[in-house]
Amino acid sequence: MSVMSRIRGLIAARDDDETADLRRRGAALGAQPIAEVHDRALADVCGVARALSHPPTSGGPRELTVEIYDGTGALDVVWLGRRYVHGIRPGTVLHVKGRVCRRQGVRTIFNPDYEILPV
Repeated sequence: MSVMSRIRGLIAARDDDETADLRRRGAALGAQPIAEVHDRALADVCGVARALSHPPTSGGPRELTVEIYDGTGALDVVWLGRRYVHGIRPGTVLHVKGRVCRRQGVRTIFNPDYEILPV
């Protein structure tokens, strides 16, 4: 077995442990797995912020998009009119509630109720 395959295996095992812990924490808060979220339904999910982006402001509205992931799936959380939310950066654990829609084929929640959870 090569060194790289051992490293990949260790990383995958650590990621599995972290996402399992995240799903347990979410379940304790009453959150559902992201994979079970349906369009046009109210969702209550818990996940870790994997990516943050905000498109250029040239003519378009300000917005902050955060991709959250819980080990079962990912969805985008969008705050309209904001370029940042204090305390949210990659690695932040969020508990998010809101109505799910599709934007460019991606499950999305706009302007959610949210809570930043301790790591």
